[in-house]
This record gives sequence, C-alpha cells and structure tokens, in this order.
Amino acid sequence: MLGDSIAEGSGTPDDADLRWPDQLARRLSGSAVANLGISGNRLLLDSDRFGPSAQARFDRDVLSLPGLRTVLVHLGVNDLHHLPVERDPARMVAAYRQLALRARSAGLRAVGATITPFEGWTRWTPEADAVRREVNEALRTGRVFDAVADFDAALRDPDRPSRLLPAYDSGDGLHPGTEGHTAIAAAVDPRHLR
Repeated sequence: MLGDSIAEGSGTPDDADLRWPDQLARRLSGSAVANLGISGNRLLLDSDRFGPSAQARFDRDVLSLPGLRTVLVHLGVNDLHHLPVERDPARMVAAYRQLALRARSAGLRAVGATITPFEGWTRWTPEADAVRREVNEALRTGRVFDAVADFDAALRDPDRPSRLLPAYDSGDGLHPGTEGHTAIAAAVDPRHLR
C-alpha cells in the first residue's frame, strides 16, 4: 500500500492495528500487506518535511520488496492542499499512469484508489475539490490502473460529496476515523490484489 497519512493510520488509535491496511490484511488469508504510508507524502513533489514523493520513492519502497504481486496506490490529497498546490488534474493522472507503468514493467499488478473527500480540513478549497473530482473521474474511467478501489465513494457524504460521511470522519475533515478505515478496507476487492 503506497500511501500517505491515511494509510499510515492517522485518525485511528495508536498501536491498535485498526488502519485500513491492517484491516485489509486480516481479510487476505495467506497474504501479507506492506504498509508504505508516510504522513504528508505526495504523488508529485518531494518535501523537506515529508520526504520523497511517491515517484521518487517507488523503486526503493515498492520494487525492492521481495515476493510482491500487487501495489495499491492511494495518494494525491496532499498534492491538492500542501504548498505548492497542484491544480492540473492531467499532471496527476500522468503521474498515476507512470506509477502503474513502472509497476507493470516489474511484473506487478497496479491498483489505484480514488482521492477521498476533505472539505472541513483547514486547507480545503473548492478549487482543490474540483481537481480531486476530475482526477477521480479519470481514475474510474480512464483505465489508468489494472483495477480501482473507490475510496471516495466509500467515504463521502451523499448529501455533501466533498465531505467525509460524519460517521467516518476522525474530526479534522481529512483523516477517517476507525469506522472510516473499516469502510476503506471493505472497498478493496481482494480479487484485484491477486
């Protein structure tokens, strides 16, 4: 699971193994899950504070793992709100395509996840949400990855799709709580990971 603070487990209790990768691992009999979530990680840009981007760390963090069959990519929300912000959905989709190509070139299956809602977070803007929605639509319909896990659909409030469903929100508008992590884990079809 190549991800950011959501994969890392922000919004869940420490040392409780309730992060969505932990919950997914319990559903995958006979398989292991490597959680490569780094808080603040971005798809496109490196950061002095949050480390190398997914593009920069892919070989080191993903391709170096022995016995790997599938990589699931859930990144992008930090590109939309950390300075400098990304406002070009085409650049983000191209970056996802690059990760999927690199995975396939290494004989891996590439699964992508849509970017979850984050209205209520301190740096949310309508412009960022418009980019998020456009990127998600491209991921759902553009055949970027071999399969897609629709985390956006699993977590969004149907009455206000730019927000997390209140029952899934940890309280900051960005990070899901334990119930939200359960919903994310349930949104991954285990057949897409084999």
